[in-house]
Formats: sequence, C-alpha cells, structure tokens
Amino acid sequence: MFITTRVRYGIRGLIEIGTNSTPVLLKHISERQNLSLKYLDHILNDLRNKGFIIRTRAKKGGYILAKNPKDITLYDIIGALEGISKIECLQDSGLCPRVKICGARVVWSRLDDKISSVLKGITLEDFIKEQRKLDRQRKA
Repeated sequence: MFITTRVRYGIRGLIEIGTNSTPVLLKHISERQNLSLKYLDHILNDLRNKGFIIRTRAKKGGYILAKNPKDITLYDIIGALEGISKIECLQDSGLCPRVKICGARVVWSRLDDKISSVLKGITLEDFIKEQRKLDRQRKA
C-alpha cells in the first residue's frame, strides 16, 4: 500500500490541530510543519468539507477538530483525501468472467480485509499520543 504525500501532510495537519486545545491558524500549521501554505490549504479544505475539522472565523479563529481523535481512523483519512483503492475485480465483480473460479481473487479479498482492518484500527489519537511523547522528550 502506498501512502501519498497528500495523506501524510493531511495527517501532519490533523496532528497539529489535535495537539492544541485552541483553534490553530493555517499559517501556524504551515510554519510548524514546514509545509506549503497553498498545498496545506487545499488539504485542510478537503478535510473540512469531509467533516474532520471546523474552521472558526472569530478573532481567535483557526482550525479545530470536528470529532474526537479516537473516532477518526487512518482508513477515514485516506478515504477522505485519496480514496481507498482496491483491486479492480474486488470493486466490480462484473469486470472478470473468472470471478467464481479465481483463487487469486479470494486471496486478494482476504488481503483487502486485513489492510482495511489495520487502517481502521489506527486512529488520529494514536498519532497525537506519539507526537506528545516526542514533544515531552524534546523538552526534557
């Protein structure tokens, strides 16, 4: 499985938002994560449109999480930013006349189930916990 730059940057933005108790400005996320402001803006807009974050526009506005980090899975994030790709014959069984006699398809299906299970078992909270550990170590 290939995790795209877009997904990795989206997770970094979500970690930055999730580790703060107050709204975080796009500019601050960009600076702290050393990410292109324009590219990050596109990613965060997609995450906002998918309901992961909220943009507040008050005097102390910025981005906040719309959900609890333990309720946001890596599967959800990848799905929102790139889509979860599956092997073609698993997406549409009408693509191949061998569907009922293909042992490879059975194995691909098992692999797809395992990958999905792993991605659903990793949450934004896991990423945030690891970031906080590293932050504490750096300060010590």
